[in-house]
Amino acid sequence: MLTFPFSWRRRLAQDGALLGRLTRIAVETVLTFYAARAAEQGRPGAKSGAVTAVQRTSSDLRLNPHLHMIALDGAWREDSGELGWEGLGHLRTSEVGEVLERLVRRMERHLRRSGQLRLSEDEGEEGGEGTPKGTSPLLRCRARRRQPGPSG
Repeated sequence: MLTFPFSWRRRLAQDGALLGRLTRIAVETVLTFYAARAAEQGRPGAKSGAVTAVQRTSSDLRLNPHLHMIALDGAWREDSGELGWEGLGHLRTSEVGEVLERLVRRMERHLRRSGQLRLSEDEGEEGGEGTPKGTSPLLRCRARRRQPGPSG
């Protein structure tokens, strides 16, 4: 699950195109990671997949646009005309962090280029809520991995 900072929720709820672009960036970043991981393991050209649902409210119907993503932990590749599945193993916590950092950087870059993001230091203000000066709101994104229930 990927949530967005409070300061961005209203904008993302009102601007479906922007939410769609940020969702696409998130999915592309995850799929690029899996493709690179497959290539490192000797499977160049492999492709992965993901399903993402955009939820616009929390369970108590408060405004909270966020993403639920299920990504395959492996990749498909073609070999001699045959399509084969290659599992890539479990992700380490450090890898999840790296993907999240890359994803946030890509989102920030998109928003800066389109004039929709200004860093706190550009505005001459502190970041607020204990955030260091110069930290963008998107750096407050968080990822959470749900643990399997008793049924697995």
